[in-house]
Amino acid sequence: MNGSDIRTRWLDFAARLRNVGLSIFSRSKVTVTDQGSADVRVLGLMLLARTLSNLRAALHLVDGSFIVEAKVIARCCFENSYWVGALVKEGDKFRSAMLHHEMKHKRMRAKTLFATAEGLKGDMRDKLRGWMKEHEQYEESPTLDPKGICERAENESYMFYQYLSWDAHPSIETLNRYYVAPDSEEVLGLDVNPAVRSTEVVEMLNLMCLAVLGVFFGVGDLLGHDNAQTGAMAAEYRELTALSATMT
Repeated sequence: MNGSDIRTRWLDFAARLRNVGLSIFSRSKVTVTDQGSADVRVLGLMLLARTLSNLRAALHLVDGSFIVEAKVIARCCFENSYWVGALVKEGDKFRSAMLHHEMKHKRMRAKTLFATAEGLKGDMRDKLRGWMKEHEQYEESPTLDPKGICERAENESYMFYQYLSWDAHPSIETLNRYYVAPDSEEVLGLDVNPAVRSTEVVEMLNLMCLAVLGVFFGVGDLLGHDNAQTGAMAAEYRELTALSATMT
């Protein structure tokens, strides 16, 4: 089987994987509690929704040959899987950590407004100052980062997150994608729409689907599902991964 055929199989798998994710919602019977959207099960479902949106966006980008952008979004799926995994491991403890992280960053943004927004005067400035005073207990709150959450979730995929992160930033290596060597007349070129190899697409889809499966398993655990459907897709994932190893 050639690279183009394997790429087609991965694209089909990713599309069907999204349908499995959608079916998790149809099987979810979550009763609303006084915690509202802060309920760990609801947080898990929102992370699932974000993951399915990321997956859909990445597939559209692959269809348009935007592989760099697809890799950046695939990285989001790994973050989602770390957050879901931490909710599974720590429950309300991690939910609380998410709240403290959120409030710490809101205070940081408020400080930036005070420092840069000269037009922030009168009632608006007084209200913002009052809000900061009311929430000053979050001043020393710790913040969350993907590596730390990955460790809390006891997930071993951070190396893949790092790998996908490489394309998220400009570097000599990542910029070389757009470089065209000089021709016989020593005139170099730049390609704003470089060709995308099937091997690169397969690699991205392989990593992204791994993260998506992690989200599905985690959300299933939060909701008390049997994860049988996700397990079947995981078995197919392993078969496709083995097949992809034969690509050149």
